[in-house]
Amino acid sequence: MHTGEDLFMEEKKKKVGLITLSLERERTDCARSFGEKGARQLKSAGFEVFVADDLIFDTEGCIQAARDFQTKGAQCILIQLGTWVSTPTVVDTLRAIDLPFGIWAEDNPASFSLTAGGIVHGSLEEMGLKHRFFYGSPLSESLIEEIGAFISASAAVRELSGQRLCVVGGRVMGMYTTMADLIQLKEVFGVELEHMDAVRLYLEGENAPDEEVDKVASWIHETFGSISVPDPILRKSIRLYLALKGALQEESYTLVAVKCQDEMINNYASSCLAISLLNDEGLTVSCESDIYAAVTMHILRTLSGGISLFGDVNHLDTEQALLRVVNCGSMPTLMAARRKDVDFGLQYEYMGKAQGATTVMSVKESPVTVARLSRVKGRFVLLAAKGATQAVDKKRFKESRENWPHAFIELRGDMEKLIQNLRSNHIHLCFGNHLLELEEFCKIMDIELIDL
Repeated sequence: MHTGEDLFMEEKKKKVGLITLSLERERTDCARSFGEKGARQLKSAGFEVFVADDLIFDTEGCIQAARDFQTKGAQCILIQLGTWVSTPTVVDTLRAIDLPFGIWAEDNPASFSLTAGGIVHGSLEEMGLKHRFFYGSPLSESLIEEIGAFISASAAVRELSGQRLCVVGGRVMGMYTTMADLIQLKEVFGVELEHMDAVRLYLEGENAPDEEVDKVASWIHETFGSISVPDPILRKSIRLYLALKGALQEESYTLVAVKCQDEMINNYASSCLAISLLNDEGLTVSCESDIYAAVTMHILRTLSGGISLFGDVNHLDTEQALLRVVNCGSMPTLMAARRKDVDFGLQYEYMGKAQGATTVMSVKESPVTVARLSRVKGRFVLLAAKGATQAVDKKRFKESRENWPHAFIELRGDMEKLIQNLRSNHIHLCFGNHLLELEEFCKIMDIELIDL
């Protein structure tokens, strides 16, 4: 039985290809020193860095190095301008390789690196070739943080591209902002939208072996806090978890948007337990068929190297800048301080007569990043803010729904700006401050960032 805990013990390293350009007539000693320091500092910052055996002097060598790095899994290419360089070498490399690119000039007067930066940056701008321009010493902590944000954002872009997003069960009633234009989703993010019928889950859930259901039920009782769900309802929730997990594994889906209302929750069980545990286990699963939720959550997962949350915007205390996010039962259990702090409650009957098991928990105290991808007249925007979650006594849950999980987030920023740019009933968060990476992500994707 997977607990999910082992899947987030070590963050997956982001990968960058580092090329140091020079000309043979120039100060190659400066270029080599720049290249060695840059690679060392990026490795120390936790990135996997691919480097060439030596300096690159010509276009053919630069393109070949970039291609080699792409084959090895580099998620972006960073070209260090070690001295004055040939601008066409950079231009032709960017035109040949489909990866996010950055160029980096060093603050060394002996190398004329910034001189090269001006002509290369200007040329790329004039041709409309997307790139980031960095300037400064490899020993600058703030610069390495900025470059690191670009690398992480590039990883999020590359992780999305080629994904297959499975909508399970179709569209949820009346929620316009959960649906996507499949062509635009493919064009902008490279995500293929696919479908799975909920009847498959019902049939596979009913056919799940009793011993498998028993095994999960025992694990739940051993692992979590109080369980106030009648056993027949808990077992149906477990059957739905086993069915969804099996179907997603069989079809190799890791990015999912599940419809629960009305069919499943009225006739079998809610999907809350299934979605919670699958997010614990490393998948990205949103509720209410929310496609943009799944995409936002996946971006946050990649940037943070951990888990992300789906929730409803429940209440905003504008004076305290305190946002209460509540969900109908599917928040990941690994977002609590301890799993013993997570209770399992009974879904409210008004949600659906079959009910189901819900997680009842408070998200642990941590710095967090809040985000939501939306569209304005077909144009993507990303609302984002940083803040910190507060652990809250479950007695406060009665103010909203005592059988549902909660996250209380003290936000940093303009609350009126948040209200005016709130374009969904759903919002998402991950642990850590990743606002700089989201800014870089939006630059790469030509998406407007709305930062509180």
